[in-house]
Amino acid sequence: MRRLPNEPPGWRELCAKLQKATKLDEFQAVLEQINRLLTAHEKAHPETFTVEQDAKPRAKKAKKRTAR
Repeated sequence: MRRLPNEPPGWRELCAKLQKATKLDEFQAVLEQINRLLTAHEKAHPETFTVEQDAKPRAKKAKKRTAR
């Protein structure tokens, strides 16, 4: 797996732990650690995680129904 330019320290180790988790409670605990790590990293580097939004949302085209 290629390293990301702004990867938080400890990210890879937690991902490896998550893959090796065999019990649900162990999996949930590691997942919570990952979420805390990512939240802290996003707060420390907010400029890196901006989401570009469209100026106007795209409307779905409705299909015309024909009576049979």
